[in-house]
Amino acid sequence: MSKKIIKRDGRIVDYDVTKIQEAIFRAAYNGRVNGDYIGGYHNNPIKANRLANDVARLVHQDVMSSKAEKLDIEEIQNMAVKHLNVLSKFVGQAYLSYKTQKAIERGV
Repeated sequence: MSKKIIKRDGRIVDYDVTKIQEAIFRAAYNGRVNGDYIGGYHNNPIKANRLANDVARLVHQDVMSSKAEKLDIEEIQNMAVKHLNVLSKFVGQAYLSYKTQKAIERGV
């Protein structure tokens, strides 16, 4: 069964696990908490990519095991945060910070 994602603007798009992997990589590689780079990921793209792949795999398992055919983007992001808080709390904080900044930019 093909899963769909409901975007913030209401569009429905195909689920794509690579989008999760890319977002987590950016949070790990570029993420800062209180202005400081976190967890040694910023100078180690292999380490950042490993974390991103691990989180994306776990989120993918959650998505595929969901009975829902359509999931809201917020549900996907919450899954990512849940797994980040276990694997790397600092990257989880950077991811949440990025998510909050984007919400502010959208005027939410």
